[in-house]
Amino acid sequence: MKTIFWTLLFLTTLVQSAYPCSSFVLKNGKTILLGKNFDWTFDQGYIVKNIKNTTKVAYYTHNGTPASWTSKYGSITFNQNGKEMPYGGMNEKGLVVEMLWLEDTRYNISEERTYLNELEWIQYQLDNFQTVDEVVAHIEKLKIYPIKGKIHYILVDTSGKSVIIEYLDGKARIFEKEANTCQAITNKSVLYSEKYIENIKGIKKTNSSTTYRYHILENQIKKLKTSSDFSEVKAFQMLKNVTIPKGNFKTVWSIVYNIENKTIYFSSHSHKKIKQVNLNIIDFDQDLSYFNINQDTKIALDIELKPFSEQANFEMASASLIHLGFDKELTKEISQYQFHQKPLNQSYFSQNYFHFDIAIPMTEKGKQLMFVVMDSENNFNKKVAVTGGYLFGTTSIGTASIQIYGLKNATYSMLALIDENKNSELDFDIDGNPIERYASFSEYIPKSMNEITFSNTSNYFTKENSKLTIVWR
Repeated sequence: MKTIFWTLLFLTTLVQSAYPCSSFVLKNGKTILLGKNFDWTFDQGYIVKNIKNTTKVAYYTHNGTPASWTSKYGSITFNQNGKEMPYGGMNEKGLVVEMLWLEDTRYNISEERTYLNELEWIQYQLDNFQTVDEVVAHIEKLKIYPIKGKIHYILVDTSGKSVIIEYLDGKARIFEKEANTCQAITNKSVLYSEKYIENIKGIKKTNSSTTYRYHILENQIKKLKTSSDFSEVKAFQMLKNVTIPKGNFKTVWSIVYNIENKTIYFSSHSHKKIKQVNLNIIDFDQDLSYFNINQDTKIALDIELKPFSEQANFEMASASLIHLGFDKELTKEISQYQFHQKPLNQSYFSQNYFHFDIAIPMTEKGKQLMFVVMDSENNFNKKVAVTGGYLFGTTSIGTASIQIYGLKNATYSMLALIDENKNSELDFDIDGNPIERYASFSEYIPKSMNEITFSNTSNYFTKENSKLTIVWR
């Protein structure tokens, strides 16, 4: 029974690590396309027309200075968490920014620098820049202080230049592709993914595997030969080949941006007709407006967008943010703030939420490491980790850093184990003494697996005690 507990515990958290999405940029000297499958457990959303000449201030999340700016360009974005926090979009100058989950992300959450959150970052780029080069040139001027997501970004502009931007060990890494060089990404870092362009030995060959989807995209890119291969139809076919059609995580939106024509095409899993928005004929000077993604009644949405009210924003943002694990008070404040932006010196988030920054020292290599954080006795019993709160792998000498973002002040349980014999359990001698290195948030020393409970492995955390180094026993 002990083995079943630990095996299920860590296998369950590994399943949660799969936050799939897929994206690519296709270029042939004339046509420039960016394709994106948005794979998620929540399928509602709006497309939003964001107008230019709008003064904005980033949402206050911690001590420091939120970024402020006035939008130079209008844009069309895909949103679940309210306006100003899109998952991706295109501006009127043809710059496209999209994001995908990247568990390896580590933002610099300690440095004192003007900041915005990980989704406001997308809107900021669309509001301010025409080209990838401009984005890259300004990348160090602001830091990201996240509210939840560990993500990386893929960008392309009308010149055909594309980049993937990843925040690793607190620093932005830029992976650039010149015009006429295609680019693909899923949910592993660029350098990790590139190992699987050719070799997929040992990989689970299903679309739930991020490295397998990356392999499929790269091999589809290699087969593009003629000008007709660089089309919206072909891009949607490529997206279909890496679609996750059903299950908890599934492909909820498929999007193709034609950068040359400044036109966006998209469909959703529940409404499969391809809709389009032509940015060339949209007036971005006035009338903040939106349209529901999940509908097939209107196909060409250029003149069908309707006024975007605060109530409509709240209905979507609150549902999505609660789905992400935030409480009702925070979702209400964020949604209201998106329509009434002004400088603040505190917020509900800054007072009631924190980020874990946990150091895990390791003195040997080649051992099996298990690490998981849970937020309630119920989730402990169901073996469900918090978002980003897991690690399963092989040790190397040094210190691993685990950051878990957007947690409410509360009691959390942590279990870490150096599993010497790889039996997925903490072993004890005949006297009830642990014989493998382990750690928890508590000083309690268990005498058997039955004593490894939520209360015996937990502590209360706020931002005041959220930076820590685990102590092996």
